[in-house]
Amino acid sequence: MIIRGMNLPLIIVCIVIVLALIILPLIVSYKAEKKEKYNKNEWDKIKEYANKLNNKTREK
Repeated sequence: MIIRGMNLPLIIVCIVIVLALIILPLIVSYKAEKKEKYNKNEWDKIKEYANKLNNKTREK
């Protein structure tokens, strides 16, 4: 159902904009999750360092 007075290019542009608004955030969040998986945050680094120290003291 095409609304009278709206031409086809305007409808296509609107559809493209809607799809872009749906797809772009998904892509950005996917990349952020992927990056977060490989980069450790500060708390993870602290935990690893503490575990390393604990293992050294337990061995003594």
